[in-house]
Amino acid sequence: MLKKIKSSLAIKIFLMMTCVFILLGIIMYAIVMKVMPNNYRSVTLSNYTEEIKNLVSELENKSLEEGINEIYNFCIDYSANAELKGNDTVYRFGEATNEEGTTQTISSGVTFIDSNESYILSLSVSEGIVNQIMVTFLKITPAILLLIFVISIISAQIISRVITKPVIDISNISKKLTKLDMTWRCNTSRTDEIGILANNLDTMAKRLNETLNELTVANKQLQKDIEKKKEREKLQTEFFRAVSHELKTPLTIIKGELEGMICEVGEYKDKKKYLKHSLKVANEMENLIKEILSVAMMKDENFKLNMKNLNFTNIIKKAYRKYQGIAEDKGIEIITDIQDNYEFTGDERLLENAISNVVGNAVIYSPKNEKVFIDFNDKVMKIENTGIHIEKEDLKQLFNPFFRVDKARSRNTGGSGLGLYITKTIFDYHNISYKVENTKRGVLFTIVLP
Repeated sequence: MLKKIKSSLAIKIFLMMTCVFILLGIIMYAIVMKVMPNNYRSVTLSNYTEEIKNLVSELENKSLEEGINEIYNFCIDYSANAELKGNDTVYRFGEATNEEGTTQTISSGVTFIDSNESYILSLSVSEGIVNQIMVTFLKITPAILLLIFVISIISAQIISRVITKPVIDISNISKKLTKLDMTWRCNTSRTDEIGILANNLDTMAKRLNETLNELTVANKQLQKDIEKKKEREKLQTEFFRAVSHELKTPLTIIKGELEGMICEVGEYKDKKKYLKHSLKVANEMENLIKEILSVAMMKDENFKLNMKNLNFTNIIKKAYRKYQGIAEDKGIEIITDIQDNYEFTGDERLLENAISNVVGNAVIYSPKNEKVFIDFNDKVMKIENTGIHIEKEDLKQLFNPFFRVDKARSRNTGGSGLGLYITKTIFDYHNISYKVENTKRGVLFTIVLP
């Protein structure tokens, strides 16, 4: 119980207000009990004194009999005691004047019109009414105390709720602050200290919410950067693993041929033939290394594009003219529909390389006597070669480094496997979207400029 009282402001205020109200009620009741009878006595005596003076004045004009009747009526009306004393006669009205219970006795000489004898009139006021008031107060004291107790509890409850409600509301809202919930607001129009506290909490919550949002955004960006870094490291590891594998094969071939020629083993005695073959393999290695260096250069963090305005139409024309001879040798017809003079901002050398790779693949991997369609209109370039399709699973991996559709991974049919990976990297740098899909006629490569 004590722990609950210590932890609750509302209970503390309720108990304190209850004690204060009860104490004040008892004090006020005690004051009333003390002051009211005395005050009543004083007022009553003052009134009686005035009435007695009036009575004495009236008796001067009355006969003895009439005076006795007036005194009798006065005693009845004012609950007074009286004594009319002459030389030989004494008249008493009410209780004896010398009995305890009187507050004050007033005596005055009276002469009646039908008598030459002087009388002494003594009037006294009884304290009976005052005592009755005190007795009444004492009888109702328990009820009054109970009423004071009930009223004090109810008043303390109401006041404690009124006082503590805004504080409790702010306390409940502050609990949300500990849970980093900054969406709440006190929304108070008070201008007192509690209102100032509520407004300060609103301001703090708003600023904390803005800071948390900024930190959240920064944290998400940091997580993305970390994920990108991990992905980059993973790709680099896979890339270097693939590079080592791709270079291992031609090196093994050259080494084997050279050892065979040096030792003049079997067919390797024909050095002229195998020296030419070794040179061809070395040239392929050289081209592969150039492509690897090109990829490494573009993946470097400090790499920057040499951006300038260029004619994209001319790049396309250069690309298909480059493979015109190969197409004629294979009996492949290149059909073009290219809009004139389309201006684009980019790295001309890299874009020429990317477009050449796409057009070259269309010509090289098409069977003999097929067709290659090259269209470019409204920022969209489509290159479609007929007579061939790519497996659905292979379409997903076309842009992976060192991937070749040829399952035998022969460079005579599949190249180095870096061409489309380089193309993808160049297009990504220029925010150019692209996709490869099978059509009824063959394979379609779509390029959409930004």
